[in-house]
This record gives sequence, structure tokens and C-alpha cells, in this order.
Amino acid sequence: MEFTEFYERDALAVVGGAEHPMEVCLVRVETSDGEVGFGEAIGYGSPDSVAVTVNTVLSRLVAGEESTSIWRLWDKMYKATFRLGRRGIVVSAMSGVDIALWDLAGKELGAPVYRLLGGEARRMRGYITGGYYRPDKDIPRLLEEVEEYVRSGFKTVKIKVGGLSIEEDLKRLSALRERFGEGLEIAVDANNVYDFSQALRMGRGLERFGVIFFEEPVSTDYPELSARLAAQLDVPVAGYETAFTVHEFRELISRYAVDIVQADAAWNGGITEMVRIGVLARSYGLPLIPHYSAGGIGFVASLHAALTINSPIIEYHLRPNPLREALAGDAIKHSGGFFEPPAKPGLGITIREREVERFRRAGR
Repeated sequence: MEFTEFYERDALAVVGGAEHPMEVCLVRVETSDGEVGFGEAIGYGSPDSVAVTVNTVLSRLVAGEESTSIWRLWDKMYKATFRLGRRGIVVSAMSGVDIALWDLAGKELGAPVYRLLGGEARRMRGYITGGYYRPDKDIPRLLEEVEEYVRSGFKTVKIKVGGLSIEEDLKRLSALRERFGEGLEIAVDANNVYDFSQALRMGRGLERFGVIFFEEPVSTDYPELSARLAAQLDVPVAGYETAFTVHEFRELISRYAVDIVQADAAWNGGITEMVRIGVLARSYGLPLIPHYSAGGIGFVASLHAALTINSPIIEYHLRPNPLREALAGDAIKHSGGFFEPPAKPGLGITIREREVERFRRAGR
């Protein structure tokens, strides 16, 4: 197998008042027969480090191996890198390799990845993440933004909170509820910004608006605080995509720190680990709703996992993202708020390598 790094800055997201680059690393795996599989790893802040980890560490661990030995290769990479990291860059890099291997397996066997894993070809309901903070986005513009999502057929949205005062954020949600009524499902995402007392106060406010979940209210480092919140709030607590691998999720799930589990195939260990997390969640009676933040391959990979573990809904963005379209091709199709299951073998993506060259990071 050969590994080729590729990365570029995706659209900017504004969280907590600051812009964050949505960066991804494209992983290209080629077999001795010339078959190519593609994966994607989240590279927030350091896509170079993800690429280096893939090319100098992981490539030597799987070179010469059978590309279909995916579960064993995941364990091999994980065990061999325990001194380098159990989370962050290493697991993100492993995610990209794992996704590429599943893409290869599907192409070799002539079936979509979810079919290989026993998943069902069904339409997947989606929700749209928005409500990012920008200096020029007042409440009327927020309402216009959500109106666009509703016109696109989506009945569920997720809005950022935590970048303003609790009172100001609740005013934004009140305006949404007044404008769209109970026909719009609203979730919120705090991106770990609150301490316990702030999260409890915010959660009490959210209950008034029938919010369907409160995502990452506190730091992922304190599952016991999240468990206290989940026990005291009527609004479900969701998270934590900032956890890594089934081992961290086991702590969250077994402590009842979440009511809804969230994982991302391009971040939390690939399709293999996302399926493991989903099976664990199900054993505790909890749903897994996939997280999504950046490129197209990562979304499609999470969609395959979601179809395997019977997720009820999946996250998506509608903000302009030419890199996503260039990477995923026509594998992302939605209408009426539902996503179609990919039909082609592997991930179902069609990479136009000449086209994506224009997104390659400057100077590489």
C-alpha cells in the first residue's frame, strides 16, 4: 500500500466568537494491483501532523498487509502507537486509513460499505448545523439562515450557543421558536465552553423551548459533571465527539454522562471504531447520532456507519463547501431532509483528482 497526504482548508466556522479552520487530510491507499481507496482525517489546526503520522508511522505498519484485514489492521495500528497517543492526531490519522481500507474492500467486493457491514439501504434523516456567530449576524439574519434550511426540506437544526451570554443565546432560541413554531426541531451545541453551574443554568433555559438535545455542555475531561447534568436536566445531553475511541466512549456511556452518543468517522477512529461505539451505545439503550464538521468523505463514511448501526438522524452543513463536493462527488444526495444511501461500491465516492488539486494547501 502507498499513502499520499493531501490536505486543504475547508470553509471557516465561527465558534465562541472565533474563526476555526475546518481542515482535512485526504488519505490515498493503493494496493499492489493498482486499486485505490480514499479516506479522510480531521486535521484541525495541524493537517501537516496528520499527514506526517500517516506517511511515516501508519504506512509502515500496514504496508504489505492484506487490505481486507481491516479489523486486525486497526488493532495493529492502535497497539503500535500507544506511546504516541490514544487520541487527537494519531487517532484522526488512523481514521483516514481505516476509511480508505473500507473503501477498498467495498470496491473489491462490489458492494457499498454499509452492505458489507450488514446495514440497510434506507434514507437517512438529516439535521443542519448552523447559527454560527458572525459580527453581522443579528437575530433577523439568523432567522433568514434557518429559513433557508427549512426551504431545503430540513425540519431539524442545531444552533451554536456559548459564544454570547446565556440570556442573549436564549433570546436567539426564543426568536427561532416564535418564528417557526413547534414544527421545527431545535438542538444546540456549546462546544464544551460551560462550567457545571453555567451548563445547568443554560440547560434549564433550554427546557422552555423544547430543545431536543444539548451538545457538549461541559469539557469532555469531566464525564462525572456531564453525568450530573444528564441526571438533572429534562433536555437530553449529547456528546462527545471530542472523545476518542470506544474506550473513552465507554466511560461516557457507562457513567450515563450522555443521553445521545455522537461520534465522527473521520475523527474517532474510522468506520471500524464508529461501529464499535455504536454497538456499545446500543447495549445501553442509547442512540448514536453521527457528528459532522468538515469534508465530504468523512460525511459519507459516517453515513455508511450510521446505516450499519441504525442511527436515527445524521448531521450536515449547508454552508458553501466546494472541497466537500470535489471530494465526495455525487455520493451525497438529499431531498426533503433525507439522505440517499450511497449506491456505488466502497464509499460510493468519485474522486476527481485533477479538480481537487486546486484545494491543495498552499506551498505543498
